[in-house]
Amino acid sequence: MGFPSVTLLILNFNGMRYIENCLNSVVKTDYPGLRVIVIDNGSQDESADFIRKNYEQVELIQNQNNYGFAKAYNLVLDSVESDYVAILNNDVEVEPYWLKQLVNHATKKGKVAAANPKMLFLYDRTRVNSAGGSCDAYGVGWNRGNGEIDNHQYDGVEEVFYSNGAAMLINKSVWSDIGSFDERYFMYGEDLDWCWRARLKGYKILYVPEARIYHRWKGSNGAMIQFLERHQLATVIKNYSLKSLISIVPRWLALKVLKAMWLINHGTALDEKLAVFKAITWNLRCLRDTWERHLMAQFGREVSDKEVRRKVYHGSFELSLWSGKIRHPIVEN
Repeated sequence: MGFPSVTLLILNFNGMRYIENCLNSVVKTDYPGLRVIVIDNGSQDESADFIRKNYEQVELIQNQNNYGFAKAYNLVLDSVESDYVAILNNDVEVEPYWLKQLVNHATKKGKVAAANPKMLFLYDRTRVNSAGGSCDAYGVGWNRGNGEIDNHQYDGVEEVFYSNGAAMLINKSVWSDIGSFDERYFMYGEDLDWCWRARLKGYKILYVPEARIYHRWKGSNGAMIQFLERHQLATVIKNYSLKSLISIVPRWLALKVLKAMWLINHGTALDEKLAVFKAITWNLRCLRDTWERHLMAQFGREVSDKEVRRKVYHGSFELSLWSGKIRHPIVEN
């Protein structure tokens, strides 16, 4: 039986430190007819020239500007003609059979929108970076197992809430059905939002541990916090029903008041201290557009919020972090 066609897209922005290790592993991927495209997002370093000179088998698309994660991928993914599209960060290293494992399970489990490999830390391969994505009721995403020693506790193929965009296999027919990434999300949160929309239409998101990659992951930073804060609320508004929003939004606001107070006292920069206030302001300014996207997401939905909540974290990830119930690893590399 022939393999489904796959196009692999790698997003690069000033990635000279990472891209050689990434592409050296990617070109060893054992998958017939694999097409590899690097999307360069207006890099100012030498990475684009390095790719052009050293990897003839890799196609290079050069954007004049940095379009961020969502728009850069949308511009290419919408036009790609293949059964599946895999997207990959430039700071990962892959094993030769990672893609075959993802495609194999995605084609056999029925109505699969996306699949995620097991992600281990590049510089500490005994620890898990992501065993698929989890989400709490307030739109906060979390890498399952992040920082845990890999003791085979995540060695079963299973359904997860969302697929981490650092390494994600997308069913192109589902992409055509669900639509593209939300381009208002410059970075962070677009993977969770897309998978949530897919879940509303009855699609599955798989985690496949036989597919293994290694990720040069970094800890939190001020820019990350700002983007995550504003995108979390937009994702909640878009994907919950009106009835659920009436219940969720007041509790979301109460949590964010607590977080805003914490950031004011502990934030390291002004933008970080004001991240919650800026997120609420951005969402108020974009509310009409977000509500239109809400109506599109709710149209033709096949899965109730009750069913969606069976796959979410019961509680608040942020409160669990503050209480020490879970921890957020900072990896030095």
